[in-house]
Amino acid sequence: MMTVASADGRVAPEELALITAAARALDVPLDPHTLAPITPEEVGAVFVSPERRTIVVQAMILVALMDGDVSGRELELVERFAAALAIDEPRVRNLRQLAEGRLRVLWLDLARRSFARPIFEETLRTKGLLGVWKIVGPLVGLAKDHDLARRYSDLGRLPEGTLGRAYWRFVVENELGFPGEGIVAEDGTWHDLTHVLAGYGTDPLGEVSVVSFIAGYRRDDPFFWLFTIALQFHLGVKVSPYSPAERGFFEPERAARAFTRGLAVNRDLSRDWDFFADMARPLDDVRRDLGIPPP
Repeated sequence: MMTVASADGRVAPEELALITAAARALDVPLDPHTLAPITPEEVGAVFVSPERRTIVVQAMILVALMDGDVSGRELELVERFAAALAIDEPRVRNLRQLAEGRLRVLWLDLARRSFARPIFEETLRTKGLLGVWKIVGPLVGLAKDHDLARRYSDLGRLPEGTLGRAYWRFVVENELGFPGEGIVAEDGTWHDLTHVLAGYGTDPLGEVSVVSFIAGYRRDDPFFWLFTIALQFHLGVKVSPYSPAERGFFEPERAARAFTRGLAVNRDLSRDWDFFADMARPLDDVRRDLGIPPP
């Protein structure tokens, strides 16, 4: 990571902060300034498995984003390490697209591999085009479902302290709209519930935290989440249709803490959780059963 950070002759504070946060998360005491440059061959001698080598390349990519601008030297270095380690990490290509300003191609490539793709495919298979419309329609202000919205708004009748009441308050106070009336389809409810469970807000720092937390509990391609949230809220590249793009909000220490908390969750909340079965339960009990540590 330090080799990438120093590739263009200057280690930015944001790059140093990410390296320091990573070392702290791994419980490795070090002064980053004492680290000498390393070669792909040296890395390959230590990390033999493709899984470990992939994590190395991903860490290098994240460092390259931290100063807000991917330089040609950083890009060349990441590409050289990935090739030497025989790692086909698709975000290496995205890094080149970003460096070359090909943002539309970058967006299309990310969308093609997005977590949402299997959701659309499964919805089309099981519910047909009408099911897909219920996901897409809310984004353009259509596909309203008043019965569905009422089911969620009725959660406001639950007692204070329950998950359902906390979710209802979160949606109302942030003016998000419930599934069936807002822009988020029911298939995306798990994201808002993650905000509630983890205790993160909807401001840019809160969104970076909640997505880092999600990256911790996602079992499939967690780096997708870290990469895209850094694009959206640190480099100002719009990836998500739900939020405006911002710059400078990926704070490494905060993101690392959220990611570590997410690792402790005992299931993938986006796939393996029947959240409605827990709505009437005390929020603290649900957090405990899911293994969510305190902030």
